[in-house]
Amino acid sequence: MSTRRYAGKVVLVTAGASGIGRATVQGLVREGASVVFADVAAEAGRALEADLRAAGHDAIFVRADVSSEAEVEALIAAIVERHGRLDAAMNVVGNLGAADRLGVRVHDSTLEAFNSTLEASLVTAFLCMKHEIAQMLKQGTGGAIANTSSLAGLRVSPDSTPGYVAAKSAVVHLTEYAAVLYAKDRIRVNVIAPGLTATPAVLAAFPAAETRNAMADRTQPMGRMMTPEEQADAYLWVCSEQASAVTGLTIPVDGGWAAR
Repeated sequence: MSTRRYAGKVVLVTAGASGIGRATVQGLVREGASVVFADVAAEAGRALEADLRAAGHDAIFVRADVSSEAEVEALIAAIVERHGRLDAAMNVVGNLGAADRLGVRVHDSTLEAFNSTLEASLVTAFLCMKHEIAQMLKQGTGGAIANTSSLAGLRVSPDSTPGYVAAKSAVVHLTEYAAVLYAKDRIRVNVIAPGLTATPAVLAAFPAAETRNAMADRTQPMGRMMTPEEQADAYLWVCSEQASAVTGLTIPVDGGWAAR
Protein backbone atom coordinates (compact mmCIF):
# COMPACT_ATOMS: atom_id res chain seq x y z
CA MET A 1 0.00 0.00 0.00
CA SER A 2 1.35 3.42 -0.94
CA THR A 3 1.95 5.94 1.84
CA ARG A 4 3.18 9.52 1.99
CA ARG A 5 5.36 9.29 5.10
CA TYR A 6 7.95 11.62 3.58
CA ALA A 7 5.75 14.32 2.09
CA GLY A 8 7.51 17.65 2.59
CA LYS A 9 10.72 16.01 3.85
CA VAL A 10 14.22 16.57 2.51
CA VAL A 11 16.26 13.37 2.56
CA LEU A 12 19.84 12.47 1.65
CA VAL A 13 20.78 8.98 0.44
CA THR A 14 24.41 8.03 -0.06
CA ALA A 15 25.38 5.24 -2.47
CA GLY A 16 22.05 5.98 -4.12
CA ALA A 17 22.84 5.03 -7.71
CA SER A 18 22.54 1.26 -7.36
CA GLY A 19 21.54 -1.63 -5.14
CA ILE A 20 20.01 -0.88 -1.75
CA GLY A 21 20.62 2.85 -2.12
CA ARG A 22 18.80 2.98 -5.45
CA ALA A 23 15.82 1.07 -4.02
CA THR A 24 15.80 3.48 -1.08
CA VAL A 25 15.77 6.53 -3.36
CA GLN A 26 12.91 5.04 -5.37
CA GLY A 27 10.94 4.28 -2.23
CA LEU A 28 11.44 7.78 -0.87
CA VAL A 29 10.24 9.61 -3.95
CA ARG A 30 7.14 7.39 -4.08
CA GLU A 31 6.43 8.53 -0.54
CA GLY A 32 6.73 12.21 -1.37
CA ALA A 33 10.29 13.06 -0.34
CA SER A 34 12.55 15.60 -1.94
CA VAL A 35 15.65 13.45 -2.38
CA VAL A 36 19.27 14.31 -2.92
CA PHE A 37 21.31 11.20 -3.58
CA ALA A 38 25.05 10.85 -3.88
CA ASP A 39 27.35 8.27 -5.42
CA VAL A 40 30.75 8.01 -7.10
CA ALA A 41 29.07 6.34 -10.10
CA ALA A 42 28.21 9.49 -12.02
CA GLU A 43 26.72 7.89 -15.12
CA ALA A 44 24.36 5.64 -13.17
CA GLY A 45 23.44 8.49 -10.85
CA ARG A 46 22.58 10.88 -13.65
CA ALA A 47 20.54 8.21 -15.43
CA LEU A 48 18.50 7.52 -12.29
CA GLU A 49 18.01 11.25 -11.72
CA ALA A 50 16.70 11.67 -15.28
CA ASP A 51 14.27 8.78 -14.88
CA LEU A 52 12.93 10.06 -11.57
CA ARG A 53 12.54 13.64 -12.75
CA ALA A 54 10.82 12.50 -15.94
CA ALA A 55 8.30 10.76 -13.68
CA GLY A 56 7.66 14.02 -11.83
CA HIS A 57 9.72 13.35 -8.70
CA ASP A 58 11.93 15.85 -6.88
CA ALA A 59 15.26 14.05 -7.02
CA ILE A 60 18.74 15.44 -7.57
CA PHE A 61 21.97 13.51 -8.04
CA VAL A 62 25.28 14.82 -6.70
CA ARG A 63 28.50 13.06 -7.62
CA ALA A 64 30.36 12.76 -4.30
CA ASP A 65 32.96 10.54 -2.68
CA VAL A 66 31.87 10.54 0.96
CA SER A 67 35.23 9.25 2.17
CA SER A 68 36.39 12.85 1.52
CA GLU A 69 35.38 15.34 4.20
CA ALA A 70 35.52 18.21 1.73
CA GLU A 71 33.08 16.42 -0.57
CA VAL A 72 30.73 15.60 2.31
CA GLU A 73 30.75 19.26 3.37
CA ALA A 74 30.02 20.31 -0.21
CA LEU A 75 27.20 17.75 -0.46
CA ILE A 76 25.46 19.02 2.68
CA ALA A 77 25.96 22.62 1.52
CA ALA A 78 24.33 21.77 -1.83
CA ILE A 79 21.31 20.28 -0.06
CA VAL A 80 20.90 23.33 2.16
CA GLU A 81 21.34 25.70 -0.78
CA ARG A 82 18.60 23.93 -2.71
CA HIS A 83 16.15 23.00 0.06
CA GLY A 84 17.16 25.07 3.09
CA ARG A 85 17.36 22.08 5.44
CA LEU A 86 17.99 18.36 5.88
CA ASP A 87 15.34 16.24 7.62
CA ALA A 88 16.74 12.72 7.26
CA ALA A 89 19.82 10.95 5.96
CA MET A 90 20.25 7.34 4.93
CA ASN A 91 23.94 6.52 4.79
CA VAL A 92 23.79 3.41 2.63
CA VAL A 93 27.40 3.73 1.51
CA GLY A 94 29.81 1.14 2.85
CA ASN A 95 31.52 -1.74 1.12
CA LEU A 96 34.93 -3.35 0.73
CA GLY A 97 37.82 -1.03 0.07
CA ALA A 98 39.51 -1.20 -3.30
CA ALA A 99 42.46 -3.13 -1.88
CA ASP A 100 40.40 -5.71 0.02
CA ARG A 101 39.22 -9.16 -1.05
CA LEU A 102 36.46 -11.38 0.33
CA GLY A 103 37.46 -14.53 2.17
CA VAL A 104 40.85 -13.23 3.32
CA ARG A 105 41.72 -14.23 6.87
CA VAL A 106 43.58 -12.11 9.43
CA HIS A 107 47.06 -13.55 8.78
CA ASP A 108 46.55 -13.35 5.00
CA SER A 109 45.38 -9.73 4.96
CA THR A 110 47.40 -6.55 4.62
CA LEU A 111 47.30 -3.23 6.40
CA GLU A 112 46.47 -1.60 3.06
CA ALA A 113 43.42 -3.87 2.64
CA PHE A 114 42.32 -3.34 6.24
CA ASN A 115 42.60 0.45 6.07
CA SER A 116 40.93 0.68 2.67
CA THR A 117 37.80 -1.00 4.01
CA LEU A 118 37.80 1.05 7.21
CA GLU A 119 37.80 4.13 4.99
CA ALA A 120 35.01 2.81 2.76
CA SER A 121 32.71 1.52 5.50
CA LEU A 122 33.56 3.33 8.76
CA VAL A 123 35.15 6.66 7.87
CA THR A 124 32.30 7.34 5.45
CA ALA A 125 29.72 6.76 8.22
CA PHE A 126 31.61 9.07 10.58
CA LEU A 127 32.01 11.87 8.05
CA CYS A 128 28.40 11.72 6.91
CA MET A 129 27.06 11.69 10.47
CA LYS A 130 29.38 14.51 11.51
CA HIS A 131 28.08 16.92 8.90
CA GLU A 132 24.47 15.70 8.86
CA ILE A 133 24.19 16.12 12.62
CA ALA A 134 25.84 19.54 12.48
CA GLN A 135 23.20 20.69 9.99
CA MET A 136 20.34 19.20 12.02
CA LEU A 137 21.62 20.92 15.17
CA LYS A 138 21.82 24.21 13.29
CA GLN A 139 18.19 23.83 12.23
CA GLY A 140 17.09 22.93 15.76
CA THR A 141 14.24 20.75 14.47
CA GLY A 142 15.72 17.30 15.02
CA GLY A 143 16.11 14.67 12.35
CA ALA A 144 16.73 11.01 11.63
CA ILE A 145 19.79 9.15 10.39
CA ALA A 146 20.20 5.51 9.35
CA ASN A 147 23.68 4.05 9.00
CA THR A 148 24.62 0.76 7.37
CA SER A 149 26.27 -2.17 9.06
CA SER A 150 26.02 -5.81 7.96
CA LEU A 151 25.37 -9.19 9.48
CA ALA A 152 29.14 -9.58 9.10
CA GLY A 153 29.39 -6.91 11.81
CA LEU A 154 27.13 -8.91 14.14
CA ARG A 155 27.95 -12.55 13.35
CA VAL A 156 31.12 -14.33 12.25
CA SER A 157 31.15 -15.32 8.60
CA PRO A 158 34.08 -16.79 6.66
CA ASP A 159 32.84 -14.94 3.56
CA SER A 160 34.18 -11.60 4.75
CA THR A 161 37.43 -9.76 5.59
CA PRO A 162 39.12 -8.45 8.75
CA GLY A 163 38.56 -4.86 7.68
CA TYR A 164 34.92 -5.42 6.80
CA VAL A 165 33.95 -7.09 10.07
CA ALA A 166 35.87 -4.48 12.06
CA ALA A 167 34.29 -1.57 10.20
CA LYS A 168 30.75 -2.91 10.29
CA SER A 169 30.85 -3.71 14.00
CA ALA A 170 32.32 -0.27 14.70
CA VAL A 171 29.47 1.40 12.79
CA VAL A 172 27.04 -0.17 15.27
CA HIS A 173 28.74 1.24 18.34
CA LEU A 174 29.44 4.62 16.71
CA THR A 175 25.74 4.84 15.94
CA GLU A 176 24.77 3.96 19.51
CA TYR A 177 27.18 6.62 20.76
CA ALA A 178 25.59 9.27 18.55
CA ALA A 179 22.07 8.11 19.42
CA VAL A 180 22.69 8.67 23.13
CA LEU A 181 24.53 11.97 22.71
CA TYR A 182 21.90 13.58 20.48
CA ALA A 183 18.68 12.08 21.81
CA LYS A 184 17.73 15.28 23.64
CA ASP A 185 18.32 17.20 20.40
CA ARG A 186 15.62 15.04 18.80
CA ILE A 187 18.10 13.50 16.39
CA ARG A 188 17.55 9.77 16.08
CA VAL A 189 20.36 7.55 14.80
CA ASN A 190 19.87 3.87 13.96
CA VAL A 191 21.53 1.07 11.99
CA ILE A 192 20.30 -1.26 9.28
CA ALA A 193 22.28 -4.52 9.14
CA PRO A 194 21.59 -6.31 5.85
CA GLY A 195 22.05 -10.02 5.45
CA LEU A 196 22.96 -11.53 2.09
CA THR A 197 21.19 -9.29 -0.43
CA ALA A 198 20.88 -9.50 -4.20
CA THR A 199 22.67 -6.25 -5.01
CA PRO A 200 24.86 -5.77 -8.10
CA ALA A 201 27.95 -5.85 -5.85
CA VAL A 202 26.99 -9.18 -4.27
CA LEU A 203 26.01 -10.71 -7.60
CA ALA A 204 29.38 -9.66 -9.03
CA ALA A 205 31.29 -10.99 -6.02
CA PHE A 206 29.48 -14.35 -6.17
CA PRO A 207 28.54 -14.81 -9.85
CA ALA A 208 27.54 -18.47 -9.53
CA ALA A 209 23.90 -18.79 -8.49
CA GLU A 210 24.59 -22.10 -6.76
CA THR A 211 27.22 -20.41 -4.57
CA ARG A 212 24.84 -17.63 -3.57
CA ASN A 213 22.02 -20.07 -2.91
CA ALA A 214 24.26 -22.25 -0.76
CA MET A 215 25.40 -19.22 1.26
CA ALA A 216 21.82 -18.08 1.80
CA ASP A 217 20.73 -21.56 2.81
CA ARG A 218 23.66 -21.88 5.22
CA THR A 219 23.23 -18.53 6.96
CA GLN A 220 19.65 -17.31 6.57
CA PRO A 221 16.85 -19.48 8.01
CA MET A 222 14.52 -18.24 5.27
CA GLY A 223 16.90 -19.94 2.85
CA ARG A 224 16.99 -17.10 0.34
CA MET A 225 18.70 -13.80 -0.35
CA MET A 226 17.04 -10.54 0.62
CA THR A 227 16.09 -8.01 -2.06
CA PRO A 228 17.27 -4.38 -2.17
CA GLU A 229 13.62 -3.33 -1.80
CA GLU A 230 13.29 -5.29 1.44
CA GLN A 231 16.33 -3.47 2.80
CA ALA A 232 14.98 -0.12 1.59
CA ASP A 233 11.74 -0.69 3.50
CA ALA A 234 13.75 -0.83 6.75
CA TYR A 235 15.52 2.48 6.02
CA LEU A 236 12.22 4.14 5.18
CA TRP A 237 10.55 2.89 8.34
CA VAL A 238 13.31 3.73 10.81
CA CYS A 239 13.71 7.32 9.56
CA SER A 240 9.95 7.96 9.47
CA GLU A 241 7.67 9.28 12.19
CA GLN A 242 6.40 5.71 12.62
CA ALA A 243 9.69 5.07 14.44
CA SER A 244 9.66 8.34 16.41
CA ALA A 245 10.70 6.65 19.68
CA VAL A 246 13.38 4.43 18.12
CA THR A 247 17.04 5.39 18.41
CA GLY A 248 20.28 3.48 18.91
CA LEU A 249 18.74 0.33 17.43
CA THR A 250 20.40 -2.13 15.05
CA ILE A 251 17.83 -3.72 12.76
CA PRO A 252 18.91 -6.95 11.04
CA VAL A 253 17.17 -7.50 7.69
CA ASP A 254 18.56 -10.95 7.19
CA GLY A 255 16.00 -13.71 6.87
CA GLY A 256 16.61 -14.73 10.48
CA TRP A 257 20.44 -14.94 10.40
CA ALA A 258 20.89 -12.86 13.57
CA ALA A 259 18.64 -15.27 15.50
CA ARG A 260 20.94 -18.24 14.89
